[in-house]
Order: sequence, then structure tokens, then C-alpha cells
Amino acid sequence: MIIQAGFDLQILARPFIVQAGKILPRLVVIRLDSEMQLDGVDVVSDEFTGSLKPRHNAILDGLDPEWTKYFAIAHAGIWTEHCLPWNIPILVEAEELETVAARRGFQMIGHFGQDETGYMSARAHSYFDQYPSHDELPCTMTHWVNSKARTCWHC
Repeated sequence: MIIQAGFDLQILARPFIVQAGKILPRLVVIRLDSEMQLDGVDVVSDEFTGSLKPRHNAILDGLDPEWTKYFAIAHAGIWTEHCLPWNIPILVEAEELETVAARRGFQMIGHFGQDETGYMSARAHSYFDQYPSHDELPCTMTHWVNSKARTCWHC
């Protein structure tokens, strides 16, 4: 399975966090290889309390440097959309996680908060190929056989 967009990631994580209309206090990691192929989805914590910092090592230790290149996190609970990012502790903790992950050779490409009504994204939630800030990601549009050009329009 090739992951093309942030919403693909949140769809993969949702069944682990929301079941039968009830939210479970979980933290989930979605792993991808260097070609954006799904590497796996893991529950890092069944007792997520709203803070990522105590789980940084558990998240990163579950990433295989020989296989995993990219990853995303999803967790129970959404943040306030009307606050500035530096006022939201979980977003600050996610930035710290991203920095530590980069030092280990991994790139965080998604962060999703989910509840019974939907999700919030602190990263790209549409197609990665449409975000200029994601130009270092491999093109995932080349396999679209219905394309007239049969190639990615930005690659």
C-alpha cells in the first residue's frame, strides 16, 4: 500500500483510537518506508493522557532504521483550533519529537488528534505531492494508471 496523503494516515489510525463510536486513550504510530509504502501501524500506548513527551522513546524505539524512513502519530483527543501553535503543549511536544527523530534519521510527516467527531491535523492532511514543504518526499502519483501522462505532474 502506497501512502499518498495525510488523510490516508489518519484513516489507518482511526480504528485503533475510535471503536464503536467510543474514543480509546491510545497513541498510535504509522510507519512508512522510503518509498511511502506502509511499514505498519502500532499502538504505542493504551493509556495516552495527552502528553507525548513521556512516550518519545517508545515511539522512536519502535522505528526500524533499516526499513522505516517516515512516520506519523495519531492519538486520542484533539487540540483547540483557535489557539496559536506555541500555546498548545502537545504541538510543542510533537515538534520536539520531530527534532529528535530527525537526529535518528526518521522524518515525521503526520500528527493527528482524533475524537468521536473527526480529527485535527498538525501536518499535511491532503496529498503530499501538493505541498511544497513536502518536496523531499518520493513522488507517489506515478502509479496512477488513469493519468494521461502516466507520471507525476511535479516529478
